[in-house]
Amino acid sequence: MTTVKILALAAIVVISSGAQAQESKVQSMLLRSVTVTCKLEESIAFYRDILGQEVMEDGIQSTEGAMRFLDTNPASKVRFVIMRGSGVYPGGEIIGGRVAFMGIEDPKAPACKDVAKLKNQRGVQGSEIHPHRVANIDEIAKRAKAKGVEILFGPKVSGTRLSRNMMMYDPNGRIVEVFEVNITKVPE
Repeated sequence: MTTVKILALAAIVVISSGAQAQESKVQSMLLRSVTVTCKLEESIAFYRDILGQEVMEDGIQSTEGAMRFLDTNPASKVRFVIMRGSGVYPGGEIIGGRVAFMGIEDPKAPACKDVAKLKNQRGVQGSEIHPHRVANIDEIAKRAKAKGVEILFGPKVSGTRLSRNMMMYDPNGRIVEVFEVNITKVPE
């Protein structure tokens, strides 16, 4: 009887020390990037019509709950939209994040009142560049130009000659980089 108790206690000690080792390991993976926007429909159209994304989730949020982290008011309607891309790329499948929006559908909300003054900006402290691996970058450039999107550069061959890149602005003034990876170097 005493032997069984000692073995059981030893098993608990081993399990506990294994759990402690796992707790000390920190891991992180970005699941999605969320943009707060007062231009929700324009944002959806940009990512759908130019980058080929599709809406996978679209729901109304509790305004009271959203007010904890959004500069809005009780009369505002808040939607949470998640979009995703798909495709087969040279070099294999990519596991990546999603594009998401917290859309404030109230032009009188505090978060929206200065949005008309905002312009596309070159990167500054705290701004982000949203990279997207794509197939058929030339078609994306054609779509962007047809919609009047401001293109910063490209498509152009990267310095390593292993990709072609392009940067442009989304409707929220965020810089979106698209790049098409090649298995072999692009010829000079």
